[in-house]
Amino acid sequence: MPFRETLLNLAITFVLVLILVLVALLLKQSKTVPVAMPIGKAHTTEQAVKNTAASKPVNTGLPEFKVFPKAKLIDSKNNEADTLRILPAEGEEEGVFTLYFVDAPDMTLTHPQRVQEQARYFEASQEGVMKTGVEATAYVTQLLKERPFMLLTRWEPVPDRTRHYALILVQVGNERIYLADLLMTKGYARLAGLTCELPGEVKGIDDYGAHLFDLGKKAREKKIGVWGRK
Repeated sequence: MPFRETLLNLAITFVLVLILVLVALLLKQSKTVPVAMPIGKAHTTEQAVKNTAASKPVNTGLPEFKVFPKAKLIDSKNNEADTLRILPAEGEEEGVFTLYFVDAPDMTLTHPQRVQEQARYFEASQEGVMKTGVEATAYVTQLLKERPFMLLTRWEPVPDRTRHYALILVQVGNERIYLADLLMTKGYARLAGLTCELPGEVKGIDDYGAHLFDLGKKAREKKIGVWGRK
């Protein structure tokens, strides 16, 4: 093969390879970037099995909520606005329950990364976040000591902890209101964490999530709770 023809073939090959590389780069850049959502769907049994080693037992909770209409708050130094020690009923063991749907400000720097994340989200200082955490916990403690409340749980465990997720319905006047609603309304929480289907409710997960988001947006506009901290 003549030298000129060999050079021509090499040049054509180089151009083709360059085109393929450019096309690959363009395709990579055009892919949709995943958007982090503020809340996630509760795991199903099938999902949990896929994400857990086969040798480990899987506990995703009961298929339906168990209702404890006369639950009682137990005083504990570890109580926070969204994580509480509760006696579900006489004869039952005390347990620590974390609310579905919401995340309240931490009271201490036990988990510094989470406090930093909360500070960024609420546009407040870490000190402001922790002060609000103390304030929110005092509010919830007084509320649940003074008013009847109902605990609803599927005994779905918080990963790697001895806590379980739950919903809490508080008697306010003639209504029962979810504690998550009250926390969002007062600027004491953000929409985050695990979600669930609401028992006996017409609203689905997304509708209730949107409802909580609106409550949080109003609190932010009014600069109340953590939104008023610096």
